[in-house]
Amino acid sequence: MMRVTKSRRSPPAGAGAALALAVAAVLLASPAAAFPPAQCVVPDNGAGTIDYPPNPCGYVTLQPMMIIDGLPPGTTIGIEAIIDSFFDITYQAGGTLGGEIEQFHAPIHMEMTGAGMLAGYFRPAFFDIFYECHAGPRLPGEPVQSFPHDLYLMQGQLPPGDPDFDLLRITAGGGFGMPSPGHTTLTMVGGGGGGGGGWAVDSFFDITYRIDFVGSPGGPLGGMSGSTTGTIRMQCGIPGTVANEAKTWGAVKTIYR
Repeated sequence: MMRVTKSRRSPPAGAGAALALAVAAVLLASPAAAFPPAQCVVPDNGAGTIDYPPNPCGYVTLQPMMIIDGLPPGTTIGIEAIIDSFFDITYQAGGTLGGEIEQFHAPIHMEMTGAGMLAGYFRPAFFDIFYECHAGPRLPGEPVQSFPHDLYLMQGQLPPGDPDFDLLRITAGGGFGMPSPGHTTLTMVGGGGGGGGGWAVDSFFDITYRIDFVGSPGGPLGGMSGSTTGTIRMQCGIPGTVANEAKTWGAVKTIYR
């Protein structure tokens, strides 16, 4: 069935900045904190399924992305991240999996932790990334909807003026020659399928990424640059679980408020 293209505009002015400050405060207060997966339940869109991406939930890295190339031997920067607060969302039928093309933006909130000669280095970072995902067909109204999902394009970078990086750019996705396959399962809870309930989301992508960096002169990475490629999994929801609707939806709203 052909789906009408639609879009959602960005959050209200100042919302992104406020969220960035809140995230930065949490990260600075707890440098050892990671981003654990959380149960995700999304309201029905009135057509027996959900609109993707799954606001208000997010994707978290299950393993850190790494900066290795261009650093001294034995030195690394590990990056744990969460991607959420999706906006500027558009849909189009088709794509490499024959279902739907989803394009959107979202901020990436990162913890960067150094090791080796950068032991003790820690800082948060926050910037917007563009995404394009390709989904396989699904049958709205079915109580379990399971389909392949591909991260086709993902790219964004720190804005100019960062004290540590003249360049910090993340690129991923099959469209850039870095296959990033995944899968999404939606499980009806509390009378989804147009009945006012919702859907438990279990979704992941095995992302092949490249991080390009150039250190800022005078900063801890001054004179260094490199390009590191790796593969990690990003997860939305907790695999293999369907939550109690009332308990879980309240918890989700608290986590992602």
